[in-house]
Amino acid sequence: MVAIIVPENYGLAVVVALGAIPLLSFIHGTVASSLRKKANVPYPFCYATIEQCKSNPKAEQYNCAQRAHSNFLENATQTMLFILIAGLKYPNAATIIGGAWLISRVAFLYGYVYSGKLQGRGRHLGSTFWLCQGALWALTVFGFARDLINI
Repeated sequence: MVAIIVPENYGLAVVVALGAIPLLSFIHGTVASSLRKKANVPYPFCYATIEQCKSNPKAEQYNCAQRAHSNFLENATQTMLFILIAGLKYPNAATIIGGAWLISRVAFLYGYVYSGKLQGRGRHLGSTFWLCQGALWALTVFGFARDLINI
């Protein structure tokens, strides 16, 4: 039998990973959905065509929102996992870095969709989320690798 000792501040890491990140996912979906009708993109199509983007500026904005949401979904699951695992050993660091990841993702969404920069170039405003993901990965891997090799 394996016992997992949960540190005192672990609840904050859980709130970020299982509360705030899913909430931001919902916001991403709401933003993309709200722009779909304005872009005149019917279901089941995920993106507006080049022709639609040329004739309707809302179509490109919708594409940016859809891509921002897809990118979020591509990265959220692993980030949630890293926060939950790293939080077992480093709850404060995992919570703070997870919070920074969230702020970066909000900036990414805003920059991608609302900055007015063509082809979603405003997304670079929030590209620091990569650093946060790397830090969470490092906390997860190296934090537990030390225990495994008894350094």
